[in-house]
Amino acid sequence: MRKMYYIFSFIGFYLLKLIQSNVYIAYDILSPKMSTNPGLIEVPLTLKSDFGLLLFSNLLSMTPGTLVMDIYENRKIALVHVLYLTSSAEILNEINEIQDKIGRFTE
Repeated sequence: MRKMYYIFSFIGFYLLKLIQSNVYIAYDILSPKMSTNPGLIEVPLTLKSDFGLLLFSNLLSMTPGTLVMDIYENRKIALVHVLYLTSSAEILNEINEIQDKIGRFTE
């Protein structure tokens, strides 16, 4: 029963993040000057299960502005491309929040 709660909680959380990122990118595209600052960051992985890593990498890649480019062989670090690299710490916090929420129902 608890896993079902975490699943539905994550779905709501993810849909909100998806809408926010779509609106942000649409606004940036429609503005006269795009303010992208692309970059790569290495994200420490806390997820251990194959399903958790698959879900994490697919959902992060489906979110506009981010793309999981590689998960290293040791499965401890993911290389993520971000379209708006402002603060690595802030981006890592958001990505870790996604990992934590996925880990609640996959681990």
